[in-house]
Amino acid sequence: RSMEQDSYLLISSLINKSETDAIRDCIFSLTNVGLPSVFVYIYDQPWALFERLRPIIELFLGNRFSLLPNFWAWHIPPIKGASGWPAHTDCSAQTRFESADGGTTLMSMSFWVPLTDATIENGCMAILPKSREILYDAPITNPNQIKPSDAINLPAKSGSILGWSQDLYHWSRHVTTNSVTPRVSLSLEFQNPAFAPLIRPLLNIAHPPLFKERLALIFSQFEKYKDMEPVNFQKNQQYF
Repeated sequence: RSMEQDSYLLISSLINKSETDAIRDCIFSLTNVGLPSVFVYIYDQPWALFERLRPIIELFLGNRFSLLPNFWAWHIPPIKGASGWPAHTDCSAQTRFESADGGTTLMSMSFWVPLTDATIENGCMAILPKSREILYDAPITNPNQIKPSDAINLPAKSGSILGWSQDLYHWSRHVTTNSVTPRVSLSLEFQNPAFAPLIRPLLNIAHPPLFKERLALIFSQFEKYKDMEPVNFQKNQQYF
């Protein structure tokens, strides 16, 4: 119902703690040596975690869905004022289409998995639900138009699944003084094969990229998301 009415879903504590803790600890290790969290995708475990979500993804995007080459990982420290990304959509085009019979077709979706409990205090996700967005003059061109009273906060336990259509506005809350644990999370994006590719190369989550391709994809994310999260990182012979 939340997908039909508001273009988002939240399924609590779906993934086993042993899986999320292993990936979380890897991100902690990367952070400790000065590497951006997104390098966690060099390992198999994040890809395997999203592969296990196949039944949910198929429900919304069909059984031949594609994996888009867009991904990120976050480690937001428990420091007052810290946050993830500001209000944005993952695709500038419309990705949700209503049919004459009242049904909905989705072109693409983003899925986000917290690896630590995401709380209002440590920067959980917030969204502008579609049932509120339709009350605004379309389209919303400036996120500052969004009224805080129209937003929904989405605190989520580690191992929960959040998903949304890629034209849904979403953002990270700011960390408060009450935060004691970092917010660590992952995301991947998927596309309905009935539509032309949003971006190439399209990937297959059942057969993740090989090592060299993964590394190239990781470095391409820095340029892609530089406006959201500037990363001052260069290839270093110590690691590569």
